[in-house]
Amino acid sequence: MATDRYLSERAALYVPFFSFIVLLCAVILLLPYETVYIRDRTYLSMFLVVIVLSVFVFSIGTLYNFLMWMRGKGMTTTPERRLIGFAKLAIGSLAHGRLVKATRTLLKDALYLSKLKDRSVSRWFMHLMILGGFIFMFILDLIVTFSLDVLRYQPMIDETGWAKLWLRDFGFDLVGFMMLIGLVMACIRRSILKPKIVRTELPDAVSILFLLAVVLGGFILEGMGIAGGIPGHDQNVEYSFVGYAFSLMMPASSGDWYDAVWLVHGVMSALLIAYIPFSKLFHMIATPIAIELDRMMIDKGGSA
Repeated sequence: MATDRYLSERAALYVPFFSFIVLLCAVILLLPYETVYIRDRTYLSMFLVVIVLSVFVFSIGTLYNFLMWMRGKGMTTTPERRLIGFAKLAIGSLAHGRLVKATRTLLKDALYLSKLKDRSVSRWFMHLMILGGFIFMFILDLIVTFSLDVLRYQPMIDETGWAKLWLRDFGFDLVGFMMLIGLVMACIRRSILKPKIVRTELPDAVSILFLLAVVLGGFILEGMGIAGGIPGHDQNVEYSFVGYAFSLMMPASSGDWYDAVWLVHGVMSALLIAYIPFSKLFHMIATPIAIELDRMMIDKGGSA
């Protein structure tokens, strides 16, 4: 009987979870990607294989983290059952008007990092640039992808469309520049200033260098596209202000390598997605959410 209940609890979690992953990967593979600027679609196919694998690793890593948080001394229920309970509680609470409070908690503690600001303004600003830039880039990427490949929103496609200029060109450069500022500050702080309270361990260095490589790679790619006159990068280039600055240091022949560099940048970005659940970046975002959910569970009297 206990075995049957255990299996049913696991099935209740894992069947919907893996079904969602399969659906998400199918959507990624089926999108048309007609506005991707590369000329050789073979590079796109290789990238899609990597991004699907990365999404799978990200999903498994995220689930693993949450299951670890569900473990504890004296717990009489399985982590799977507790996680399902938390999910139901979160959905129910949001449906009953706690969405505003949950959003406020997320913005204040996970994005704005209000507690860190009280301890050190410089550290707060550095983390805000990195984390805020990363989150806004993710949101912007979702909006742009949905507008291009699902809605076929013309102002996002046209070279002179307001959405293309202000979201795809200026918007991505702005949030990328935010991340670059924060990452440079982190490198200086850990390699030059070296305050006593900071211990730079291997995971910290890997996270910073990984993010820095992806951000710089994006600007280098954009600069190559502008310098080489690649379609999509050959008009109103001043909106891509960082990429344009990079293009001034590149010859027109750099556009010949655009497709190959696009693939390298895309693969690195995909690998970064896979790495997120195993980095501090994930815990900075997820921990305030978990604390709020735990508080909601206690308020309901279901902390067991």
